[in-house]
Amino acid sequence: MKRRFVAAMLAGVMACSLAGCNTKSPMAGKEEAATAADSQSDSNTQAAQGENEAEKQEKAAGPITIQFWNAFTGTDGDVLREIVDRYNKENGKDITIEMDIMPASSLEEKLPAAIASKTAPALIIRGNFDTATYTDNGILTPLDDFFEKTGVDSSNFSEASLQALKYNGTQMMIPMQVHSTFLYWNKDLFEAAGLDPETPPATWEEAGEYALKISDSSRKLYGIGFPISGAPCYFDAMFKANGGDVFSSDGKSSVLDSPENLKTLQYIQSLVEQGAAPVGSTGADTDNLMLAGQMGIYCGGPWLISGLKEAEINFGVTGMPAGDKEAAGVIEVQGLGVTSTAIEEEKAAAYDFIAYWNSDATCKEWSLRNGYPPYLKSLAEDADIKADATVNALSSIADFGFSFAPGIKPVKQINNDILFPMIENVVAGNDPQEELTKASESIDKLLSE
Repeated sequence: MKRRFVAAMLAGVMACSLAGCNTKSPMAGKEEAATAADSQSDSNTQAAQGENEAEKQEKAAGPITIQFWNAFTGTDGDVLREIVDRYNKENGKDITIEMDIMPASSLEEKLPAAIASKTAPALIIRGNFDTATYTDNGILTPLDDFFEKTGVDSSNFSEASLQALKYNGTQMMIPMQVHSTFLYWNKDLFEAAGLDPETPPATWEEAGEYALKISDSSRKLYGIGFPISGAPCYFDAMFKANGGDVFSSDGKSSVLDSPENLKTLQYIQSLVEQGAAPVGSTGADTDNLMLAGQMGIYCGGPWLISGLKEAEINFGVTGMPAGDKEAAGVIEVQGLGVTSTAIEEEKAAAYDFIAYWNSDATCKEWSLRNGYPPYLKSLAEDADIKADATVNALSSIADFGFSFAPGIKPVKQINNDILFPMIENVVAGNDPQEELTKASESIDKLLSE
């Protein structure tokens, strides 16, 4: 490179000398020499730029390793590692992904410091409720150009899955897993209560009626469960199903204190008071009751399936019940994101893996092996998906799933610190209207900060 630059400079000097020999006056000679020198300088600059671009391309085309952090522990993590290892072997682009799986709390603690020190991984997985916070904290880089650069068809994704990972209209992550809460029922308990074991409740009203028939305090049987912590936020879906909501359409204020939401809380409290649901149970408590065959109806995620099978529970799973309005279930989306410190070569490599993940083959494998519903429209009529009774049932998410509070930064805090305590107080016997009013005021205060 140095030799080429020196040669170019000598050529420029020679050009200037030759131009001077042909001049008829000193001034003319200077002007013509300057013109020739400028022309030669432009040529040299273009050549250097061309060489730099070629070097960049060569670097980009060469081997590259990127770091990938996520919190997929357990069997999900095992399957994810298999897929990543296969990608490393088969991508044909000398891209290597080094994956580090850690508890979510560790990831959340380590990532900001890694961003600050520019040692962050290029690729991460986080949930939709993290999108706003991670964007505002400068952790994520926008991915609006992903679909154009990779050729992945954005219209093949469910709209709710993409919307959940947007912030202020910008796509900040690309879906890699979509799930919601689903209605599970114990077929044996249904049959013992004189109910059709193959017919789950289609509405929340029916669910309440069935729960009362199943419940038997002498046998410690509960018809239904309403966790007060440590569980998916099922109440957000119940509010929606009855025509209520938590946030205004612009996300700037609370609409929690409404007649529709009051009806939902009164429904929950009534079933608890009648002994159809346990008092003060956490998500772990209700999960265990379902796994022990002591609960008839429960709303939970796909992660329940393997445990129910291992426990040999005769169960069914279907979409969420309807309320006064349509059936509704909160979609939770895990997204693949690129960090703000990733250089262009790392971003390109991350894009390649994200595209690989969102192929029909990989999405299908993840669904069939882990029980999560496919979110690509191209798999809606897939024969293998339809042949798997459980995954096919979970695919009903397309009919009832909605993106909850997209772009609202403190949504996790609101669910955990305001709404779950509200449910806990209602289950304990507090006045539902008072709890609604108090929670709504707390939400407004938090949104105004």
